[in-house]
Parts: sequence; structure tokens; C-alpha cells
Amino acid sequence: MPFEKRWNSIAYVSLMSILVCFSVAPSFGIIAISACVVIFFLFLVVFSIHDLNFGYYSMIVLGFLLAFIDRATGSKFPLYSVIFLMPFALFIFLIVRGVFHDQRLKIERHVIIYLYFLTILYTIAQVFNPQMGSLMGWLSYFRQSMSVTALLLVSLYLFKDLRSIRFFLRFLMGAIFITALYGCIQQWIGLSASDRSWVYNDPRILDLFGLPGGGIRKFSFLTDPANFGTLMAAGVIATLILSWESLYRKSKLMWGVSTVIIFCGMSYSGTRTASIMVVAGLSLYFVMTIYQKRTQMLAIGAGLLFLFIMNVPIYGNATINRFKSAFKAPTHDASLDVRLINREKIRPYIYNHPFGGGLNTAGSGGYKYNPHHFLASIPPDSSLVADLMETGWVGLFLQLSFLTVILAYAVHYYYRCRNMEIKTYYVIIATTLFALGFIGAYAQYTLMTVPQIFLFIPFIAIVVKLHTFDIS
Repeated sequence: MPFEKRWNSIAYVSLMSILVCFSVAPSFGIIAISACVVIFFLFLVVFSIHDLNFGYYSMIVLGFLLAFIDRATGSKFPLYSVIFLMPFALFIFLIVRGVFHDQRLKIERHVIIYLYFLTILYTIAQVFNPQMGSLMGWLSYFRQSMSVTALLLVSLYLFKDLRSIRFFLRFLMGAIFITALYGCIQQWIGLSASDRSWVYNDPRILDLFGLPGGGIRKFSFLTDPANFGTLMAAGVIATLILSWESLYRKSKLMWGVSTVIIFCGMSYSGTRTASIMVVAGLSLYFVMTIYQKRTQMLAIGAGLLFLFIMNVPIYGNATINRFKSAFKAPTHDASLDVRLINREKIRPYIYNHPFGGGLNTAGSGGYKYNPHHFLASIPPDSSLVADLMETGWVGLFLQLSFLTVILAYAVHYYYRCRNMEIKTYYVIIATTLFALGFIGAYAQYTLMTVPQIFLFIPFIAIVVKLHTFDIS
């Protein structure tokens, strides 16, 4: 057996053995859990040094499973800190490999990359914000920003050709499909013992996850229903486009089935923002491809299906009712009322502080690092509102400009490239980033959360590099 195949076989057998150990570790107490965690990360380090791709995709898998592992083991390990350290480790391995192979890491020269580093410079400049009282709060945020930067640089390095990008997209859609399937299992069969204990032993969680009329919003492997639902919305958009654009019947069937399962998972999350994201993403797809007759057919079919769901006289189904409520102006919605009141509270502050209150001054970060800050008592309800509160309208303008440029280049390359596979990938990236970065980020945390970060940052790298592989 060749060395590469033997090495990969050892890696996958070892990984499966460690996962089995994780499943039985809770029965043997904290010592067994500790041993499994240590062995697992030593295993990742050893094999990542040999193969950066293995470490990269192991990091993504771990990102999807972090909350599930926490609930299943009841451990108190800072796993979320570990997941933000892994990009640093991969970047160090990349530098070391470059030194030994006499290869220098080349940073892509692209407007998107320049704008990204401009946002990093603005983050660094926030250390001088006089409204921020805690240097540790800034340092914590900056450390996370550097982790994201390392993830971007590693992604730019690993996406060397069309084949690597194709594998990444299929791997990501596979991870989303499995996540959706587990959410469906929670709905069809019921919550696992660890999930049920976690939900019902905390009245606050039970209140947040409860549905009007009874039932629990499903969350699959992830931290909460909103996180699950918004990720599934991106998956629905991507798999539906893959199914529609595919030229092969088997691929159409595979992606079509995936779309149905992911859509069910999204619906069971009860996240109304997710429904709006799907409609917005598909609307952009229709606009970008309206010159195609099949797109016109899909748009008409989707519109008729939407009208049917909105007007069908079914009132006892909580999932359908939740979907309908996303597109109807509520006469009274407690959560929306709270959001509007909080936004009115911060309006005068934002007008008077164009650079914001400082990093980690709002919500839970503010409560931890700046408990006496005015913004600490006001929880931000979304990614964009958090940016507005902490970095001011200047920071929000910079962030929206960055997202707009990414979207503009994805659309530009879609029309410029001739390879149909590359065009499909660009339209997927444009629609999902529009749904996540603009629509979803206005109502939920959809950009820098785990595992959405493993979609957003690699997609930036793909936009930068994919068009260079157009050789048709």
C-alpha cells in the first residue's frame, strides 16, 4: 500500500476510534472525558502537520459538533476557545511547511483582501476608543479577529484549483445535510436524553425554545434554533440551486432530496428569519438568471407554492404557522417589541458616538468586560446591530461596504466566467452571502458564529480565487 493511502487509512481509523471513545466516555466520568479530549487534539495536531486539508476539515466538523459534545458529555472544557485556536495552529503549520519546502506564503492581491485588512485596521484602532473601559475586552475581540484572518489565509492557500473548491462545497453541503437530518430526527422521534435534559432542566432555555401552542424548536447539533435555522436557510438555497443547475439526473435527485431534508430541518427550527432568508436568496437567484427560461419556470412555480402555503387553511400545524408569521406583520409580538425598544434606546448614543462604544461593550461581552458601560445593559439582537453599537456607524458602514464588494464581485464573476460549474458556484455564493450577510445579519447573529464562520470566510476565499480557474 502506498504511503499516502496507508497514512490516510491510519488517520480515519484513529478518528473513528476516538469518536467511539467520546461516545462512551461520559459513563466513566471526567477523567475519561479529559483523556479523550487530550488524545483527540494530539491526534489532530499530528495528522494536521502531515496534511493541512485533514486539519482544516476536522476543524469544520468539530465546529458543527461543539455544542453537541458539550451537551452529551456535560464537560466544562473551553471547546469554543479551542476552535478559535485551531486556525492559528493550521497557519503555523502552513508557515513551517513553507520554510522547509522553500515556499513563501503569498497573500492574494485583490480588492476584497485589501478591504478585509482595512476592517482589521479599524479593529486595531478601536483600542483607542475612549468609551471602552476594558483592554481585555478589546484583546478578546482582536484575538478572534486574528483567528478569522488565519482561517482566511489558510483557505486561500488550500483552494488551489477547481477540484479543491468542488470538494469543499460538497463537504460543506454534506455537513449541513447531516445536521438537518439530525434536526429532523429530533422532530420525528424526539430529543435525545442529553438534549432533553439540557432543555427541560433550564426554564430560561425552555422558554426561549418553546413554540406557541406547545412543542420545542429544534436545534440539531448546534447551540440554539436560530443558529440552526439560519444555517439551514443557506443550505436550502445552495442545494436547490445545485439541483436546478445540475445536468445529470442522479445529481438532480441527490441535491433535490437534500433540499427537502434541509428545508424540513429549517422549518422545524421555527426560525422566521430563516424563511425570509430563503425567499431573499432565491429572489436574487431569479434576478441573476432571469434570462433563462428554466429560471422563469422555477420562479413561477416557487411563487405559486409560496402563495399556496400562505393561504392554505391549515391552522393546527405549528411549523406552517411559524412560516406564515414570518411574512405577516404581527399585531403583537413581544420579542419584536423588545427589539424596537432597545433600538430606540441606543439611537441617541449612536448619533453622538460615531465610533461606537468600543469592542465587547454590548450584551454578554459588555456584561463580562465592561459591566458599567451604558451598552452592557442592552442586548444586541443581530450581527449588524452589534457592529453598530460597538463600532459605531463608521464601523457599520465599513462592514456593509465590505459585504457589498464581496457580493458585487461574486455577481461580476458570474457573468464574466464561461465555465458552467464555476458560474454555478458563483451564483450559490452570491445568493447565500446575500441571505446571510444582509438579510440574516439584520435579525440574527449569522456571520461570526460557529459554524457559520466556516461558510462565510471560505466563501470569501472562493470569490477571490475561483475565477482564476476558468479555462473553458
